[in-house]
Amino acid sequence: MKRICSLLCLLLSSLLVSGQGSVGSWTDHLPYSRSYSISAGGGKIYSSTGSAVLVHDPGSGTNSSLSRVSGLTETAVALVAWCEAEESLIIVYRSTGIDILKNGVITTLPDIKNKYIPGLKEIYGVTVSGSRALLTASFGIVVIDIRGRYVADTWRPGPDGETNSVNEAVILGDRVYAATARGVWSAPVSRQGLSYFGNWELLDDLPEPISEYGMIASAGTGLMICKPGKNRPASSSDSLFLVTPGQPATLIATEPAGTIRALDSDGNRVIVSLSSSLRILSPQGAVTREITGYGWAGASPNGALTTGQDLWVADASVGLVSTTNFTDFRNHAIAGPYTSNVADIVFSGNSFCVTGGTVDNAWGNVYRPLQVFTGSANSWKSHILYGEADRDAMRAAIDPANENHLFVSSWGNGLYEFLDGRLVQNYNQYNSPLSSIIPGKNYSRICGLAWDLPGNLWMTQTGVQGNLKALTPDGNWIITEVNLNMDVAGDMAIDRNQYIWVILPRGNGLLVYDPAGTPSNTSDDRFIRLQVQDADGQIMNNLFSIAVDLDGNIWVGTDMGPAVFYNTGKVFSSEIRASRIKIPRNDGSGLADYLLGTETVTAVAVDGANRKWFGTLSAGAFLMSDDGRKELAHFTTTNSPLLSDNIVRIAVNGVTGDVWFGTSEGIISYRGEATSGKKDFSGIYAFPNPVREDFNGVVTITGLVGNSSVKITDVSGNLVYETKSLGGQAVWDLRNYRSQRVATGVYLVFCANEDGTLAGVTKMLVIR
Repeated sequence: MKRICSLLCLLLSSLLVSGQGSVGSWTDHLPYSRSYSISAGGGKIYSSTGSAVLVHDPGSGTNSSLSRVSGLTETAVALVAWCEAEESLIIVYRSTGIDILKNGVITTLPDIKNKYIPGLKEIYGVTVSGSRALLTASFGIVVIDIRGRYVADTWRPGPDGETNSVNEAVILGDRVYAATARGVWSAPVSRQGLSYFGNWELLDDLPEPISEYGMIASAGTGLMICKPGKNRPASSSDSLFLVTPGQPATLIATEPAGTIRALDSDGNRVIVSLSSSLRILSPQGAVTREITGYGWAGASPNGALTTGQDLWVADASVGLVSTTNFTDFRNHAIAGPYTSNVADIVFSGNSFCVTGGTVDNAWGNVYRPLQVFTGSANSWKSHILYGEADRDAMRAAIDPANENHLFVSSWGNGLYEFLDGRLVQNYNQYNSPLSSIIPGKNYSRICGLAWDLPGNLWMTQTGVQGNLKALTPDGNWIITEVNLNMDVAGDMAIDRNQYIWVILPRGNGLLVYDPAGTPSNTSDDRFIRLQVQDADGQIMNNLFSIAVDLDGNIWVGTDMGPAVFYNTGKVFSSEIRASRIKIPRNDGSGLADYLLGTETVTAVAVDGANRKWFGTLSAGAFLMSDDGRKELAHFTTTNSPLLSDNIVRIAVNGVTGDVWFGTSEGIISYRGEATSGKKDFSGIYAFPNPVREDFNGVVTITGLVGNSSVKITDVSGNLVYETKSLGGQAVWDLRNYRSQRVATGVYLVFCANEDGTLAGVTKMLVIR
């Protein structure tokens, strides 16, 4: 079975002014600064970043990318290989799915992915021979006909009919050699019936010939073969052998177990990638050159190749690296985070912060290095701390008074403060009231963060006295008397009453806290534990997300869909219940279903038009109307470039309308229709402007006061189109009120706020 789709344009159209994508466009925010596989062909260098493909053009020196936005079918890219005979790029995913790209068209081969294979199913390498690709896998070798775009055969080298894992294969002369879990096996490439193990011959020139051999490369008329030492107590070293078929093997190098990562043939030479250096060996195994670093970073290569005089390195730490003279090294990357990990995304204006920590299902540590990614527009800066105590960054809070001042909570070492891109303070059990759940050890666990109107930063702390604390603007601490008899205090939100709403995970409902207008004086404060119970008495205490909408309502994501509290001001004076949105079936039955009632809502966000974005555990993302009763969009990996249907976080950039989806596979954004409303019309403009002949999208009018009326006329004053803005932005599909495409000309855009006291005008040129 084959699926063919057009490769989308890699770069934004030059029609779009100020580098802005049109409404409805997608942009990935993936890491491009690490490399795991490398290939060259068609005048380009291709580097697998683990979640996409970096494409470098040596001629122009430019970088572009291939990702889900470009039409790739998956995110987790494992391998890339070039087929010169068919001028095609082969992309192999960790799932064993395969894409083949030629002339802007992608063909998907899902045969291996869809086929049931007992036991482990993984692809380890790709060897191209003519118009065929040999995929070495945990179950043998799969032969792909690149020209015909189909699986041509499955070869099974090994001593018997049992499944034998093939780590790598190479063609030398007229024979194929396969390094497997049980020896190195060879056969004539032209021999028929290689699916039968008996048609393969064991290379018995090696020591322990029936042992595992991991990597293999041609070296002149011979072979270099690596015998891995990992998981072998009696042999703790990787061993590298030089083998001329028919002669005894020669041991040419030993390295600590797991050190040798790749062997790549470069004509007669072999490039050996080790964990901290790159060696170039002669056909006789002599080291002719060694690279231990690039001057600006140490080496951590995963593979390498040469084109002409240039050496290209796929580096695990710094991505694609090149050199011509082995003295000056260049790095080729696209701006983005250093990893695909996402725990939180927050915006303040155009500035953003992403955290890359997490917890396990029991809210225990996973011990990721502390990962914080900040930036604005297309710039990114990574802050990664590798200290023993620096781990599991959870939530971020950007100071409303200073976009360059932010705080990050951690699940183990308290609170981190950054200013102008530098870590300036780490509050933990040693220098603050942030206690540890294990005295004397770094287990000061903080999750939720939120700012109140006076500028106090509130936080939830787990497993200690005073589960709710705050840091004041002058550096003092507020310690409440909230002492919950439970394991975890999670995310929080502060409503327009300045009540603090806290999720109590693992089935414990909500905490609502009222500082009574005097946060520093806790004697008059009050708090209440609250079950999330609807009007029918259904209890929904498994909570995963929380947000405040523009009307002051509290929305919570549960394992039974979203619930909303409308009357938040009465939470302390009367028993309030949550509401669940009912969606009529409209099938004549008179019945209705609860909004997303069968889904776990892991993320809730509100855009500039008060519309609700819901992220789910396995069904992608939903956009609902402001009251939650009408579905406006539903994005999944099937109908959009969304990286995963498992949504971790959603955040809306109120300035641009971009909606960022943090997924289990990384971050991707969608250019939404709604922005936050402005105070006046001084910043109104339309884009793209001018609108060129081949533009088929919508024009966006932005910089508006919230919920403005928008009228578009021609220069003679004839009304062409009118609408109402979504927050601070409106869109026009370039059609008049009769749904006809408008003609070439200048068009005026008149805008006014709801009561008519403010107005603005802009104009645009349309070319047909």
